[in-house]
Amino acid sequence: MTARHDGPGPTPDDADRASSDELAERWKAIVAELGELDVAVESAPGADPAGAAGPPVTYPVAPRGPVPPPAAAPRELSGRDWDGTAQYDAAESEVDDQEHYVPPDPGPIFGGDPLLTMAWIGAAGIPVALLVVIIVWRDAPTILLQAAGVVFALCCMLLAWRLPHSRDGADGPGAVV
Repeated sequence: MTARHDGPGPTPDDADRASSDELAERWKAIVAELGELDVAVESAPGADPAGAAGPPVTYPVAPRGPVPPPAAAPRELSGRDWDGTAQYDAAESEVDDQEHYVPPDPGPIFGGDPLLTMAWIGAAGIPVALLVVIIVWRDAPTILLQAAGVVFALCCMLLAWRLPHSRDGADGPGAVV
């Protein structure tokens, strides 16, 4: 099987390839330049020559065992060294006290126009109710389905009729802050 050539330039010839004997000689020369690989490495004083934790090393190794605790006293916390929740909560309550912000009471949920509220309930509730009727009561009377369709269409028309007719209102074109 010949090699596929996709690159630019002339197609390589088999005559340009080295023979297997030449390749073996080149490989031996490369390996000879690497030198002897099985040379023993001297261990550092105090290191385990048997290499229980790995191969012998030529650099100083710290002794194994428990590390004694530092003799210095713990330093005082400051800046970014806060101990956490208690200090954060204290800082947030201090900022809240300084701001004096009291959120307004929310208005009633159904305090708007009752006709508009019923139109929204009809436009959103009738499709869900029809889906339940179709699944649960397969032989529902046709008049019930037709009445639900008419009520749904009237609710959608009422919602479209109650949309604002122009963009300019008393508050202007922007958001009210």
